Amino acid sequence: MRKRFMVGVILIFALLAMSMTNAWANGTAEQEADKVVLKVAHVGAPVSPQQGAADIFVELVKEKTNGTVEIQVFGSSTLGDESALVEGMALGTIDGGIVSAGLYGGYFPLMGAFEIPFLFRDRAHTVAVNSGPLGAEILARLSEEANLKALAIWEHGFRHVTNNVRPIKNPIDFAGLNIRSPEVPVYSAPLRALGANPVPMAFSELYVALERGVVDGQHNPLLHVEGQRFYEVQDYLSMLDFAYTPNVLALSNKAWNRLSETQQAQVLEAANEAGIKWSATAESEETRLLEELKGKMSVVDRDELDKAAFQKIVVDSTFPQFRAIYGDFLDRIIAEGK
Repeated sequence: MRKRFMVGVILIFALLAMSMTNAWANGTAEQEADKVVLKVAHVGAPVSPQQGAADIFVELVKEKTNGTVEIQVFGSSTLGDESALVEGMALGTIDGGIVSAGLYGGYFPLMGAFEIPFLFRDRAHTVAVNSGPLGAEILARLSEEANLKALAIWEHGFRHVTNNVRPIKNPIDFAGLNIRSPEVPVYSAPLRALGANPVPMAFSELYVALERGVVDGQHNPLLHVEGQRFYEVQDYLSMLDFAYTPNVLALSNKAWNRLSETQQAQVLEAANEAGIKWSATAESEETRLLEELKGKMSVVDRDELDKAAFQKIVVDSTFPQFRAIYGDFLDRIIAEGK
């Protein structure tokens, strides 16, 4: 009798355990099924402004949505170059992208103005624009014009110039150099004004072009000089702060509409917080990388070049035509830095 009782107790406990295991498994499966996974792409290397900001965003989204939204990041142009990413978001074939502001210009021309050389004074100026009312206005207009959801403007960084021919300290040092630029029109006129030959080229093609001498040099933030190992194929680095490039984090409308209203608010909050945190991180990263690159390249530091001379040539030669294109938007950006 006692034996039968014990067997019964064991069976009851076994059934309870199975029931609890099944309930946990079903609950986990339902939770996984409810999770929204978004694939966000960029062209940067694992060490890049895009990836740095994306890493912060991934963690903030996970925290704020309690894991109900997962951001998967695909870098190094694995889902296409920046033009392809913008087109894919507009068409709904790509969930999201972190793309240089000027590459949205085909859908909303004002975005090209962000990348005009010597437009931004310093990092505080960029933060005032990116995170302020003007930035919010631009994101709303970009969302409407490009048929996507623009979430935040993130720091890409100030561009510095590398080349294989000579140190660049004065404007005359640009003479005759073939300088690769992003496929954004606002870079061409300033480079020509300085005596260089602009060569528009996709970022994914740049390293090989430098290695083979197709172009003499390029301009990018230091994180790209390090992350893309441009120091292997470039001899000289000039800390010119030539232009400031913001990145825009955006999602396709199709991806955005997969989120509940609560999740949309959480993801938007995470995007804005990530931008602020990344700006603070990027400044210290540039300082660290500059010291590292001094051991790999011949560096012309800021106090060794005549930035005012470069700036005067570019502003005098090109800003009138840029004002004709972008109207008072140029002056609104400039005013944010005063």
